[in-house]
Amino acid sequence: MARSRGVSRRSAVAGYILRSRLLRGVFVCLVVSGIGISITSPQMTLFLVRDVQLSDTAAGLFYLTNLAAPIAGYAVGSLSDRTGARLKVFRISALAGFLGWVLMAFVTQTWMPFAINILLLSIAGAGAAQLQAAVRDELDRQPTPLDNSVVAVMRMAMAVGWIVGPVLGAVLGALIGLRPLLIVTGVSLLLSLVPLIGVRAAPYSRVTTAPVLARRSGGRRESRASGGRSLVPLLLFTGIYVLIMCGETVKLAYLPLYLDGQLHADAAVRGAIIGFQPLVEIALMPLAAAAADRWGVAPVLLAGGIMAVAAHVSYASAELVVPHLVPLIVGQVLMAGVIATFGVLGITVAQRLQPERVGMASSVFLSAFAINAAVGGLVGSIGTAWLGLPHLFWISATIAAAGVVSLVVLNAVAPLDPSRRSGRAARAAEPVAAPVCAPTGDA
Repeated sequence: MARSRGVSRRSAVAGYILRSRLLRGVFVCLVVSGIGISITSPQMTLFLVRDVQLSDTAAGLFYLTNLAAPIAGYAVGSLSDRTGARLKVFRISALAGFLGWVLMAFVTQTWMPFAINILLLSIAGAGAAQLQAAVRDELDRQPTPLDNSVVAVMRMAMAVGWIVGPVLGAVLGALIGLRPLLIVTGVSLLLSLVPLIGVRAAPYSRVTTAPVLARRSGGRRESRASGGRSLVPLLLFTGIYVLIMCGETVKLAYLPLYLDGQLHADAAVRGAIIGFQPLVEIALMPLAAAAADRWGVAPVLLAGGIMAVAAHVSYASAELVVPHLVPLIVGQVLMAGVIATFGVLGITVAQRLQPERVGMASSVFLSAFAINAAVGGLVGSIGTAWLGLPHLFWISATIAAAGVVSLVVLNAVAPLDPSRRSGRAARAAEPVAAPVCAPTGDA
């Protein structure tokens, strides 16, 4: 019985996505861009150290330039919300990413990677978040009770790319060099535009129940309060995500160095260990979505945070276990659980916190990936100088533990996932309101 329900659920989700040209295009686009980005990301530290001649510490500091991402995310997301042209904003940002990666391949001065990351690649990352906003628009236009599962499939698309990319990047990097590898990443961003050629996403004007409530009360204060939600919960939730996930950047930057320099693993083994994690993510993402539908988002996110702590403890303990690769593989499985939970459910929570500005909410939340890189780079720089490899992962475990505690506190003060019973009661008490989404035209 349970198995038949699972098959029926997957069939319903697949059918929903296949019927939507937008969702089909976004899925393929995310697969292609995921392959391109994951080709380079695990190799970036090696590129900075070997080709640009930065020290290990300076290479870690490179990631601090990602602190420009929240500013770019807010600006790009706000532009998307004002114009409603989600896909146009994404296309422009993809072109910026192509230019940025190609220029990165030809850097000759140590300051150049820093400038390129701030001026071009931060915009590319912010624009990519608009695909998630476009998915939310589509889910609002054609509602489904399987929202979490649809978002999970979209997130799985990126994970598919991360299965192929690290192995391909390690092999290509050894064959053609790291500079040409950066050009491959730039070209992949151009190719990611192909599945969306001819796709037009109609913008929607989100109409809440606020005007109805304002008329009942005879005033305007309620309308303004409902329509202009505070950014504080979104920013706090994004900050917690950074605490829990910044160790992923430390791992991507320094685990390849540990495997290469101390364990003397060849390129194929390094790529396989990095690429193994997304394979597990794909298996866990539907389970995370189903668990959230059954028990709520907050408990699933809490479980993900605990897995983050355990993963970094596994990495840090690698020298204590023989063979040393075993705790690294265990850590990869645990980190797959972290990304399966926060990767699927985090964007949904962020969009719910700002339902009238999902473009901005998507960009701000997903800018946490870049902030993770900045914080992770700083942690890596300090950790390698202070504790060395692999012991720097104890720092990541401590930071993730602080994120878990913060998540518990935030959920107690401002529940991320109100009970379904209270939600049904609130909906029953509300008057009939205007549609959630009213079409306003074509983008």
